[in-house]
Amino acid sequence: MDDLESAFSMENAESSSPQVSQTRSRKQSVTTLLDITRANNIAIMLSRVKMGVTDIRKALLDVNDEALSVDDLKAIGRQLPTAEEIVRLKDFEDVSKLAKSDQYFYQIMDIPRLAERLDCMIYRRRLELDIEELRPELDIVRNAARELKSSLRFKRVLQAVLSIGNALNGSSFRGRAQGFKLDALVKMRETKTVKGGPDCPTLLHYLARALLRTDPSLVTFVEDMPHLEAAARVSVQTLAASITALVNGLDNINAEINNSRASRTLPQDHFVDVMTPFVRQNSASVEAMKNMGSAIEVELRSLLAYYGETPESPEAPKPEDFFALILSFSSSLQKAALEVHDKQPAPPTPPIIVEEPAAEEDSAEPTVKGDPHGLPPSARSSQGRAGGLSVGRGDLDQAIRSMRTGKRRARPNRPLSKIFFDGGRPQSRVFDT
Repeated sequence: MDDLESAFSMENAESSSPQVSQTRSRKQSVTTLLDITRANNIAIMLSRVKMGVTDIRKALLDVNDEALSVDDLKAIGRQLPTAEEIVRLKDFEDVSKLAKSDQYFYQIMDIPRLAERLDCMIYRRRLELDIEELRPELDIVRNAARELKSSLRFKRVLQAVLSIGNALNGSSFRGRAQGFKLDALVKMRETKTVKGGPDCPTLLHYLARALLRTDPSLVTFVEDMPHLEAAARVSVQTLAASITALVNGLDNINAEINNSRASRTLPQDHFVDVMTPFVRQNSASVEAMKNMGSAIEVELRSLLAYYGETPESPEAPKPEDFFALILSFSSSLQKAALEVHDKQPAPPTPPIIVEEPAAEEDSAEPTVKGDPHGLPPSARSSQGRAGGLSVGRGDLDQAIRSMRTGKRRARPNRPLSKIFFDGGRPQSRVFDT
């Protein structure tokens, strides 16, 4: 045994490394009462917050949400001490021997209703930003609903669709219909013509051709709805949930104020002092958002009922889906109109008739003899173009250009184009030299 001890004894090695022994004892003096994984997660969170443990405690008691960002508050809310961990920390005698994660829990465990306090602080930081984000989207949805309900051009397109459908179904039980579901608009491209040929292959192309012959501006009816595309991207259900969260959040803060007044135990706790004026200042804004959301909900239900849907039905389309349907139909109609237009032969170029120069005694006159307005030739020719010689062709050309470029044009109020009465025959122009 003596021989084994002399060969394998570690006494000399331990006595020769006092630094290692001191390090081991110093490590053993730090104690953690938490699970190792949880302690590591808390340490990572504290390193990201970049504040000392006592500073975090003070910021929470002062309700200083300027010192703690929304992300910091959310991170703190994900790492709160449990009831079992609080009991362990209270029973431990020397807190200075605890690890940093344990000391952090020890500092914040006596703050009353800490989880609710964090929610209130996050709400306080987010309220103004949420209102700024919600109001424009509510305005977009409201404007789109009003535009869709008031567009005369869209109603005339629907009237044309109903007339064509009744004409096609006149000999069947589907004829003489008083209306149709709007989802039928996106199915028009699926209905093939029998003898339409490449110029008019589907019912949608036929509708486009009929509209181009009567009033080309009807093809671009979406110009009456500048908010439609944006409204199709807004989830009304999400808007309603956000407004509900705003209202509930303010109610929760009022409840916490009452709880804090009834059970305030820490003299350095300023929750009531900070949150009471906040509620008083923002109650009107939150109430206004609530009323605006309710009004838009009523308007959307009215819109769906106006176009033949049943808002109470579970099969009723969502408002954003309804907007998207109209937008999809508009895009398909414009595409079909371009295809119909491109298949048509180009109109013949009108001949130009040049008048012989006037006599010398008349050449000195600044105006054309017999012109009642006394306008120079260039002005008179432009007046002729605007006065009815080619009325209507500009509407068709401008509508086609608008569909190709995607840019809306300003539409002055003027009478129906004459092109649909004279058959679009080119007329002679007389240019003076």
